[in-house]
Amino acid sequence: MLKPISTQFFNRAISFLEVALISSKEKDNVYFNTAEYSNVTAYLVYHATELFLKFAIFQASNESVRGHEIFTLYKEYKKYYQDDKWDINIPFCKPEDVDYCNFTKDKIEQLKARYSMSFEQQLKYPIDDKGVTYNPITIYDTELLEKYKSELLDLYFQIEEQS
Repeated sequence: MLKPISTQFFNRAISFLEVALISSKEKDNVYFNTAEYSNVTAYLVYHATELFLKFAIFQASNESVRGHEIFTLYKEYKKYYQDDKWDINIPFCKPEDVDYCNFTKDKIEQLKARYSMSFEQQLKYPIDDKGVTYNPITIYDTELLEKYKSELLDLYFQIEEQS
């Protein structure tokens, strides 16, 4: 049986994802092809992912998890859902997938220090307290988001069956 608190996390996750889907269909909107618009859509997807992971973790452990970093949450999620059938194709570049080819360790550290806001913060705010501008995302198409929603719903029903 699903726990009411975990279900609230899931319902909110799907709500964020639904709004992202609506925004992905607004191709006639004058702002659609801007970094600002795509970052807001990406933030909705990011937050949906965060809440889904918190749903699954709470359902498995009965413990609420703090934090917003989805790759940290995903590692926690995989402690409870280890089988490959529980994998999630998170639609963001994982930190280990960033290609620092041709950068020295010093240069990498300089870049990380310069762009110090978390990925979640980069999606929420266009500029940090140092005046550095962030525009990390490209447009998410409706098909990708529909597939992602389907994947999260499938996992939800598998978790429900397991409970």
